Amino acid sequence: MASWSPKLPSHTQELLPSLSNTGAVLSFHNHESGNFPPEAMLQNLTGYVTKDDDYPAAHGGFGEIWKCTYLNDRRPIKVAVKTLQVYTTDQAGEAKKKKNNRIKRELRICAKLKHANVLPVYGYTASFGPFIAIVSPWAENGNLTAYLEREGAALTLLRDIIAGLQYLHANNVIHGDFNGPNVLINGDGTACIADFGLSLMYSEVISASQASWTSNLKGNVRWMAPELLVLEREDGSPARPSEQSDIFSFGGIMLQVLTNKIPYYYLLNDAAIILAMHKSQKPSRSRYPVLLEKHWQFIEQCWSTDPGDRPSTERADDVIRNEFYSLSRSR
Repeated sequence: MASWSPKLPSHTQELLPSLSNTGAVLSFHNHESGNFPPEAMLQNLTGYVTKDDDYPAAHGGFGEIWKCTYLNDRRPIKVAVKTLQVYTTDQAGEAKKKKNNRIKRELRICAKLKHANVLPVYGYTASFGPFIAIVSPWAENGNLTAYLEREGAALTLLRDIIAGLQYLHANNVIHGDFNGPNVLINGDGTACIADFGLSLMYSEVISASQASWTSNLKGNVRWMAPELLVLEREDGSPARPSEQSDIFSFGGIMLQVLTNKIPYYYLLNDAAIILAMHKSQKPSRSRYPVLLEKHWQFIEQCWSTDPGDRPSTERADDVIRNEFYSLSRSR
């Protein structure tokens, strides 16, 4: 991984103001050395972020995504604000305060992560609902699913995606909701992983009696590991995401990138997909005729029923690097 320098795009770094200006934004001016001060890790952007439109740009499993503008003393920055759509009675008083503090603790972890293929967290704003909302860069090319529809597939995207996932796992961060819509494409075509850990954060905000952590993964079951559909394991503990479940999801993302078709594209609703998964029916090989057999075999390894049999991010990285090498030799 040493050859893949974890740097933000230069245009992103130069747009971010330093703490000495407003004190209200996450500063990346020491990003390359990784030595920014603790107070720079997560900033309160309330009052500095305004909505560009009257309606959200997109809806996700956990809330809404708004296209917004961050106003600073240099020039406006386009940002995405992700709200948590939580239906709970604990939206006021001490209960609300505790939940917001819990979200802040999780966001501080996210804000410390610095990698070119992981979407940065700039800070938060308290003006988008009962709970604080997450502020991140706006990805001009949208998410992976939308980008592939316009641009076609590329091994470069897979290299970016596995580099980002490898970085998260090396920092003990489980994504938990890894799928095409949560891979964003910057203006320069670089893929970066977004919403890492959001599913776990969501499960902390709502009570176990209200919903399982999987209950809001609307439309995302196509990429989900089957073990996560079990509400409770044999020992009574709840099913939780893991590095292995992220790898299962990577298999679906790899399938999507190489074929421009999402997993189970021929099944039109979540109920049909969940039924197929309960029957141990993975996406049908015959539905993806353009996929090379060697790629299908590796994707099937990612989809192993036993999580322990799935490859590591290091193994996936090796496979993709070898594909780049083979491609360069064939030219």
